[in-house]
Amino acid sequence: MRLATRTVALFAVVGLLASTGCKGNKDKIVGKWKMESMTDKDGKEQKMNIMGMTPMLEFTADGNVNVGMDMSGLSEDMKKAMEADKEKASEVGKMQPAGKYTVSGDTIELTSTEKGAGFGKNDKVKGKLKIDGDTLTITGDDGTLKLTRVK
Repeated sequence: MRLATRTVALFAVVGLLASTGCKGNKDKIVGKWKMESMTDKDGKEQKMNIMGMTPMLEFTADGNVNVGMDMSGLSEDMKKAMEADKEKASEVGKMQPAGKYTVSGDTIELTSTEKGAGFGKNDKVKGKLKIDGDTLTITGDDGTLKLTRVK
C-alpha cells in the first residue's frame, strides 16, 4: 500500500512541475529579439550592428514574425539626419510583418509572407533553436543566428 501511495504522490509532483514550471520553446520564443551575430556555415562571424542600427525579430503568440531595427546605437550625426526626415525614421524603426513561424520541439520553420522578403536566400527556412535564458540561437543549413531578448 505504501508503494502505491508513493507512486501516486510522485506522479502528482511530476504533473504539477510539468504544468507550472516547464515552458516549451513555442512559448519561450514569443517576444522581441535583437540580432547579435550571424555565423555562416564556414564559421565566418558577422556582427549585426550596421551604422548603429541592429536588426530585430518579433515572434508573436499567434505565429507571426515581424522585422524591424533597433536604432538606439545611432551616432549623433545619424540621429540628426533621421530627425530631418521623421517619417522615414519612424518607418525604419517600426516592426513590419515578414512572415509566419511554427515551432515543434527544438525545430523552427519560418515562412515569408511578403513577396521577396525571404529569410536569407529562401522564402522558407527551417532550423534548430536553442533558448538559454535571454539568448536565442537558430542554426540552419546556411549558418547560425544569435539573438538576445529585448526587455
